[in-house]
Amino acid sequence: MIVPGVAAMPGREPDDAQRPAAAAVFFLLVFAFSVPFYLIGMTGWRLPGLPMLPLSALMGFVPMVVAMVLVARSGRGSAVLQLLPRLLDPISWKGVRWLVLAVIFMPVVCLIEYGVLAQRGVALPAVRLETTNILFLLAAFVVGAVGEEMGWQGYAYPALRRSHTVLGAALIIGVVWAIWHILPFAQLGRGGRWIMWHSLSAVALRMIIVWFFEASRQRMLIAVVFHAMINLSWAVFPAEGSAYDPFIAFIILAPTATVAALVGTPGNRRRAVADGFDSRTGDP
Repeated sequence: MIVPGVAAMPGREPDDAQRPAAAAVFFLLVFAFSVPFYLIGMTGWRLPGLPMLPLSALMGFVPMVVAMVLVARSGRGSAVLQLLPRLLDPISWKGVRWLVLAVIFMPVVCLIEYGVLAQRGVALPAVRLETTNILFLLAAFVVGAVGEEMGWQGYAYPALRRSHTVLGAALIIGVVWAIWHILPFAQLGRGGRWIMWHSLSAVALRMIIVWFFEASRQRMLIAVVFHAMINLSWAVFPAEGSAYDPFIAFIILAPTATVAALVGTPGNRRRAVADGFDSRTGDP
């Protein structure tokens, strides 16, 4: 990947100093291209079939579109051929465990949160899970996760890794990711306290997504599945998302993200504290 507007010289890679700047350009364009969606979200309309989301949630495809535009402008071939194959990269049998963990992680977090809220005496509805609704939501959230992660993990993360540790790159993307979502949450009528704790939870979740991504040898599918399960778990917990508390979620997620940062990904833990996670190249 190179900075937009910098021509690629045949047989020569751009200077490393230019590569990280591509992430900054990516972030700026993501926000710029999201403005029309922010504006339509001000109508108060909700997504058809997904009443828990404002119409501005359609901006979920912006990161992928921006990434493809930047790849195409680099003059290094088809953006589709460069980005989409990473989503279809097969997972080895040893790597299946990361896929399983990506599926169950957020449901477990929500179950813990349910227990904490029950212990605090919060009046909670009975857990109500409808298979048809869950399958519909899962399909919708997987599509949305592809639109986001092809940009966040597929484009911005590799660019940031040129000059940042894994932890540093995760934190940068996490903060940008959280800020990007603030206006849509406000359009849902969420208050400042809710948005603050949810944003902090988003940063912690991005750290965990990156941990899974690195631990699974940078399989994009793992990031997409994890992202989709975040949204699905919140949408159905415990009955159509009626009892989600972002403060409790953050209290649960923060220690997990911290441990991931200190321990690092399997296989090279000695460098983890100094480097902030560590990047593994071997097969998990």
